[in-house]
Amino acid sequence: MDRIIELQRNYFKTGATLGYDFRINQLKRLREIIRKYEPEILDAFLKDYNKSAFDVISTEIGYALIELNHLIRRLKKLMKPKRVKTSIINRPSKGYIVPEPYGVALVVAPWNYPFHLSIVPLAAAMAAGNTVVLKLSTNTPAISELLHQILMQYFPEDYIYVTWSSPEEREALFGGRFDYIFYTGSPAVARKLQLRQAQDGRLTPMTLELGGKSPCIVDSDADIDAAARRIVWGKYLNAGQTCVAPDHVYVERSLKDELVSKMIGYIKEFYYHKTGGEYTLREDFTFVVNAKAVERLQSALENTRILWGGKVQERRMEPTIIDMVTEKSPIMQEEIFGPVLPVLAFDDIFALVRNIKSLEKPLAFYFFGKRHAAMMMRECHFGGGCVNDTIMHLTEPSMPFGGVGQSGMGAYHGDKSFETFSHYKSILVKHPRKELKLKYPPHNAFKLRLSKKYLGL
Repeated sequence: MDRIIELQRNYFKTGATLGYDFRINQLKRLREIIRKYEPEILDAFLKDYNKSAFDVISTEIGYALIELNHLIRRLKKLMKPKRVKTSIINRPSKGYIVPEPYGVALVVAPWNYPFHLSIVPLAAAMAAGNTVVLKLSTNTPAISELLHQILMQYFPEDYIYVTWSSPEEREALFGGRFDYIFYTGSPAVARKLQLRQAQDGRLTPMTLELGGKSPCIVDSDADIDAAARRIVWGKYLNAGQTCVAPDHVYVERSLKDELVSKMIGYIKEFYYHKTGGEYTLREDFTFVVNAKAVERLQSALENTRILWGGKVQERRMEPTIIDMVTEKSPIMQEEIFGPVLPVLAFDDIFALVRNIKSLEKPLAFYFFGKRHAAMMMRECHFGGGCVNDTIMHLTEPSMPFGGVGQSGMGAYHGDKSFETFSHYKSILVKHPRKELKLKYPPHNAFKLRLSKKYLGL
């Protein structure tokens, strides 16, 4: 791996990636590759996840193309140096803020959205003028192998290098001398990455897109039908394997039975066939990633009451709703990351806010209601979220997406993606002769008075 990193660093030093023409052509090439290989991508998702064509198009290919199109459309403006005003002490002068690439970037992609969460940061790094080492997940072999083949076919390895082969290679990557790192995955592995870089004597800038237990609150004045519909969609999209999925629901106690009933109704409508009086899970419901994850989810159901679902057939786990859960229950101690939704009742929304604020800051936060919406958005701290919806905030290119605290650091999407992979250097251009000579010794009372006046002392 050191050979690849050094190869890319040498290529970056030639300046080949810096120009607009090079960057725009590479982004357009990437877009054409995605369009060309759409059938193969759909087939790979069917093999790894049993994922429907609609879900692949809408959450993987489509979103990647939205981000790519945004970068292509905005690239020239994003690359342009920004002129800024300078202060009186530097006149006459000009000030500029100039975006420049970091150099060799490492992008570590997760398994839950293996195409979308590979291509979007890859495209951002390319747009900013970096070379990229892209690490794919071993948990999605069909998708990772396909991405490896097509990207290595169309891009030289000194510009884009793709790997996914082994955990041992991941360890080698974590110790690599990169100029920027973009990691999506678990907090535990993120800490290992940071520790390894520090142990090797590096202070590497990085973006960490992690997760956490993202709560969803349904207040007394919420539209219960809309809340049920949108929570069900957001929770069971990709079989709950979404970092911003509603992890659990808090509902005002008097509305709990109605909300659960309506959620079960939408689960039946969205994900089941009805034959006679029997409901059968649709064949295109997304698989849980592997048998180990299924076992973990089944264990989490112990000592809870299953209100709907809970059955498993190989890697296909039913959309499940549970209650008889408290804050101390095992399932409430870590991110669920699967199609299991605990429902908890609350009586006092202000007590609930205090409880939420005592926990780690989540990646996402959802609130259904009117009267307390502004208060909840102000008082609760989180990466991003929605009022009266779930997940949809991350579909807006104009809104940066990222975590805070244990749910991550840094953000991307839209213009912010380019900014994340760019260093913004400040340049002051002074007149070759003219200047205010106040700074030069010897100093006297007059200079002191002028300085104090300028500083407002």
